Amino acid sequence: MTTTSPISLPPLAVPLPHAPAVTGLSRSTIYREAARGNIRLIKAGRSTLVDMASMRAFLASLPTASIRAPQQAA
Repeated sequence: MTTTSPISLPPLAVPLPHAPAVTGLSRSTIYREAARGNIRLIKAGRSTLVDMASMRAFLASLPTASIRAPQQAA
C-alpha cells in the first residue's frame, strides 16, 4: 500500500487578522494599501481575507532596502 503525502500549496488568501504575521506589514498598512488599490481584500461571509497573489505582487513592487556596511573604527 502506497501512502501519498498531501501537497503543500501556499494559501490563496489569509484572514486579515493573520496577514500581519504572514507578511510583516501592519494591519493599518494593509488597509491603507488596499484603499490605494495595491492589495485586494475579499469577503467570504463576515470574514475579510487578504488575496495573497495581490500581496505578493505588492511586496515584489517595493524597492530593495539599501544597507550600508558599518564604518570601521580608526
